[in-house]
Amino acid sequence: MHVVTGATGFVGSALVLELLRRTDADVACLVRPGRSDAASRLTTALTSAARAFGHGEAFDSDIRHRCVAVPADVQLPLCGVDPGRFPAGAAEFWHCAADQRYEDRHWEGLQRTNVLGTRHAVDLAVALGCHSFNHFSTAYVAGRRYGTVRELPVTDPLHNNRYEESKIAAEWAVLAADGLVKRILRPGLVIGHSVTHAVVGGHTGMYGIHRQLVQLERMLSMLGDPAVRTRPLRLRVDRATPVNLAPVDLVAADAVAVSRSGHAGVFHLTHPTDIRVGDGLDLMFDIVGLPRPHYTYSDAGFAPADREFDRRIDAFRSYLTGAKTFDRTRLLAAVPTPAVSTWTATLPVLRDHQIWYQIHATSRQNVPLLSR
Repeated sequence: MHVVTGATGFVGSALVLELLRRTDADVACLVRPGRSDAASRLTTALTSAARAFGHGEAFDSDIRHRCVAVPADVQLPLCGVDPGRFPAGAAEFWHCAADQRYEDRHWEGLQRTNVLGTRHAVDLAVALGCHSFNHFSTAYVAGRRYGTVRELPVTDPLHNNRYEESKIAAEWAVLAADGLVKRILRPGLVIGHSVTHAVVGGHTGMYGIHRQLVQLERMLSMLGDPAVRTRPLRLRVDRATPVNLAPVDLVAADAVAVSRSGHAGVFHLTHPTDIRVGDGLDLMFDIVGLPRPHYTYSDAGFAPADREFDRRIDAFRSYLTGAKTFDRTRLLAAVPTPAVSTWTATLPVLRDHQIWYQIHATSRQNVPLLSR
């Protein structure tokens, strides 16, 4: 049996579907009850993901008969689970649950979920007798590093924000555990499904920047001054910075493949080809309907709108500056033909992903305006 935290989220739901597709094992999903009970939340999330990813009803039977919802909360010791009452046969643990906020004011919550929550998940895996622990981190624990980033534990943190700091501490918590085969899985920026482009669950990374841009466009539209809308925004961004993108379904496929290989250690679940961040941002501005921005290395001469947008995207600074590439030696040793490498990382493909988000996600949300 596989045990999964965060199964109702973006990466977690894709992982569960991949486990159902690639294995015959049951999947116990640790779900925090919300407005509905854990079982209802899980079924709704997984069936929605299956539909969004183009599977139709193909997974419905497996979701009903092979997925078990276990009420849990990673902020509690042993995730609030009684190991003695847990379904028998737990063998492999997958930790996907995470708080993805960045700001200093959320540090206490990030510690409870990402750091203590990971320790609680490790403790539960040991108590259940699991033989392995797979932890989803991010390649951007590299923080402010430049150049080639190796598949190694972080020893000298150079984080940009509290989220990165918490994910580094979470990796340490996993690596310090005894009696488990440990895998640290570090995807790049995870985007929507490779075919349908769909995003389910949380919208972070590239989509977080897009969301902020939509807010800006709505604010400028309400101001009613055409000159404001036609003035290019100034961005404190190095447009040549490479950014690494990977579709969520292919990240899940490579994670399961790494596990099945039996290899342990740190793995970059990243694409072999990067896209320049300036090219990606230009696409966003085109899709939202604003003039392409002017890129600068300084905030000198910023207008109020420039300064406000710069503040709003500061959490994403890891992706906007610093030329870093991610070594994949360990990944290729475990999985010689990674699924993510089959995806075509080009600007037309990226444009399709961004258009999906513009149409399906922002139109369904009551996106608040930027403060003036």
